[in-house]
Amino acid sequence: MATKPHTPMYYLQYGLVLFLLMLAYVYIAKRFNIVDTPNIRSSHERVVVRGAGVVFPLSLIVFNVTFSQYYPNFHFVFAGAMLISLISFIDDIKPLPVWGRLPIHLLAVFLLLYGFDILFLWKWWTISVFVFVMLGIINAYNFMDGINGITALYSLVAFSSLWYVSKYVEFTDATAFVNYGIVSCLVFLFFNFRKNAICFLGDVGSIGLGFWIVAAISYVVFWNYNFEYLLFIAVYLVDAGFTLIQRLLNGENISEPHRKHLYQMLVNECGYGHLKIALWYSAVQLGVNVFVVFTDFPFVLTGFFVLVPLMMAYMSFKRAIVTRKQ
Repeated sequence: MATKPHTPMYYLQYGLVLFLLMLAYVYIAKRFNIVDTPNIRSSHERVVVRGAGVVFPLSLIVFNVTFSQYYPNFHFVFAGAMLISLISFIDDIKPLPVWGRLPIHLLAVFLLLYGFDILFLWKWWTISVFVFVMLGIINAYNFMDGINGITALYSLVAFSSLWYVSKYVEFTDATAFVNYGIVSCLVFLFFNFRKNAICFLGDVGSIGLGFWIVAAISYVVFWNYNFEYLLFIAVYLVDAGFTLIQRLLNGENISEPHRKHLYQMLVNECGYGHLKIALWYSAVQLGVNVFVVFTDFPFVLTGFFVLVPLMMAYMSFKRAIVTRKQ
């Protein structure tokens, strides 16, 4: 399954087209009042255009049109991405209940697994575990998208790491797939990685981008069944997972807005800037990715060396912030 190469000039031109599309979307969103008004969960104080993450499903459409002849089964992954992005965009315009979104999320993940020829090869309990993990990652992306620049910059690190692994370590043909993700992140960061963001991802962006990351990691993982690449999103999973557990233990309604993620507390309680925290999170994840790529420990040991320090850091920072407030 050979990949048709594209030159750097192609990606430069494609980035320019995406940039113009983003400008058009910002104009349309302002006109039709597709905006994010600050609430109790928000870490911003101004009304900002929402749903600009539509740039990511648009990129997947272009990728599918361009490379469909080289990736026959990608149509199923693409269909899943479109379904989950569409329901998320509707949710951006008019909030939907969980029961209205979850079936689409499940269908999208099953389409992804079918597209990678996994759905009918593994035992049902293994598939169940992967479905749970994938849904967790996608929703973690949504939970963690709360300050300027963090999710697009974090995803840029993930896509870039997957590009390196695909080209120089696993020798997969996924480089074009992640290249489109890299270009899309760079374009979006121009509008979002700033003190006063022009636009936000919205659910269409955070969930759609989460699905794309899941698909890209799955591509590399399933190539040679090297599961350590799941650690390429370890920082997000630790913050999202531990915060969820903490809220459940406190008897809170996890569907209600909150500002209890570590990154939110660092911004809102400690006064750090959005961009600084976004850079910290991305830098730590980059360090994790370098460790994963350039060490040769078994998966369980690699996970131990990565996750234990991250969990300890999470708990230490949370404890320090709570003590400071008292």
